[in-house]
Parts: sequence; C-alpha cells; structure tokens
Amino acid sequence: MALIREFTARHLPVSHKRKIWMAVTAVYDIFLAAWFVLWLCTADRFWWMAMLNRAAPYLFMPALVLAVWALIGRSLRLAVLAALPLLLFAWVYWPYLGPRRASSGGAEVLRVIHTYTPDLVALQEVQPGMMAALQKRLTNSYPYALMGTRHDYGTTAVFSRYPLIDQEIIDLGDDRPATLVTIEKDGMLVTFTAVHLRAYGLRWVPLGQMPEAIAERTYQQNRQAKTLLDALSGREGTLIIGCDCNSQETSSSYRLLQEELLNAAWGHDRTPLPGTQPDTRLTHIDYILYRGHLKASGVFVIQNTGGSDHHPLLAVFTP
Repeated sequence: MALIREFTARHLPVSHKRKIWMAVTAVYDIFLAAWFVLWLCTADRFWWMAMLNRAAPYLFMPALVLAVWALIGRSLRLAVLAALPLLLFAWVYWPYLGPRRASSGGAEVLRVIHTYTPDLVALQEVQPGMMAALQKRLTNSYPYALMGTRHDYGTTAVFSRYPLIDQEIIDLGDDRPATLVTIEKDGMLVTFTAVHLRAYGLRWVPLGQMPEAIAERTYQQNRQAKTLLDALSGREGTLIIGCDCNSQETSSSYRLLQEELLNAAWGHDRTPLPGTQPDTRLTHIDYILYRGHLKASGVFVIQNTGGSDHHPLLAVFTP
C-alpha cells in the first residue's frame, strides 16, 4: 500500500487523482442509489435483497472515507457526490440514532393514550402483565377491552370508550391472532380490529435457507391477510383495522388487503397535531386501514414511541 501511494503521489497529478476519486464516488453513489430504489420497491421480496438489506449499515461505511477525502481535497464536486450516501444513511436510520426510553409497566403507553384520548386503541405485542396494568389504570376512561390469546412474543389487544356489542378473537393460523370488537357510536356500527401479521425475522436464517424462508414467510403473510379478509367479509357498518403488517406497501400481503380496504394515511389532512407528523413515510410497516361510511382525514405518526420500537399511529375519521 505504501508503494502504491508513493507511485500515485509521484506519477499522478492532483487533478488526475481527484478525477479517480470522483469516478469511484460516482460508481459508489450509483450502487447505493440502485440498492435504495430496490429496497423501496421490493423490500425483502428477493432473498438476495434480504441479505443485502441486512448488511445495509456496512454499505454506508465507505461514505465516511469519501466525505473525509472531499474535505481534505477541498473539492466541492466530490463533496456533493459524497453527500448522497450520508443523506441516504440519515434518511434510512434517523429513527434509531437517538436514545429511547424503555417502557415500564405500560407507563409510556399510558402517557400516549392519555395525551391523544382516541375512542379506540389497537395494541400489538401485549403481555398479560402489561394488559393487567393497562386495564387497571384505564378503567375509568377505557372500561372495555379485549386481549387475544397469549403468545410468547405478546398478543393483540383493543381498548374502547364504548360498550362492546360484539367481540371475537380471530385465529390467523400463524403467530398472533387478531382481536376484534364492535361498538356503536352516533348510531353507527364500527368494527375495530388489532392485527399483527407474520414477521420475516430473517436475522438468524442461514444464507443457504434464505430463499426458502422468504418464500415461506411471504406465503404465511398472504394467507393471514386472506384469512382476515374472509373473517371480516360479512361485517356491516364501518370497519377499521390497526395493523402491524410487517411489510411495506409494495408487499403482496398489503396489496391483498388493499383490494378491499383503504389506507387512512391517504387522507388529505396534512395539518400535524401536537407531537405528531403526517404519516407519509415510504418504508412504514404499520397501517390503519378501513372501509365503510366514515371518511379518513389522515393518519399521524406520534413522535413519542411509548417505549416501543414502532411509532404509534393516530387516525382521524369524520362522518
């Protein structure tokens, strides 16, 4: 390496070295941009993309070297090229760069609920201890609740301000069940469902088993979506689903749900509520879907995570 550096310093003028660095940076930018577009469009649909996505933090490591070189060389063009990977990195990973507070007995979840006081609350990954704590502290404002069957990774649950006309736990056949309640508000029947679809969980899957694992988990998500739609097909009135779908809008499971349901985030209201921002992200996996007589004004991402690794969603509906 020392000989190469010495040869470069002696035989290549500064302008040529700068051109080489710019060419290398341009190729790197094209590679990252291609990965980024494929990531947005396909997510983990292909096993090789799943592997590349899991190595994404390492894909950005050369960006630091290029940024430092741009500063040392005082090259504006090189700095512009080097800025793209840094911007992509910030865009992809900004939710994880800051510290997070852990949830204690549902205290953070309670704080979020009490701040926004929605009529209905859908929760995922709820453990029995947390459910008992929430019911105890929400008994006055949300006296009606239903928890799904117990699961090692937590289950779904619903809280309501209004009496439950109907309630049901829907077995989706894999992973967590869906929790469904029906209420009446202003003379209108509203069926509300908390859903948690199968996660891909590819972190510990050996490379040789990756294609089979992705195909199997995609199949399970699609089957769960069909099972859910079949269970809801005969429901009258308005239907609202709070779904941790574990997949982007490009996924086949989302497209199945979209055939019969609307995404509340497509509402036209972009005026953020205090502590929120409109849900316009391209990589979200959490949705509020609906059909019926209500109209969705919009969906807002609550900045306080409630101690979760997901940001809560708040949907606003009008008659």
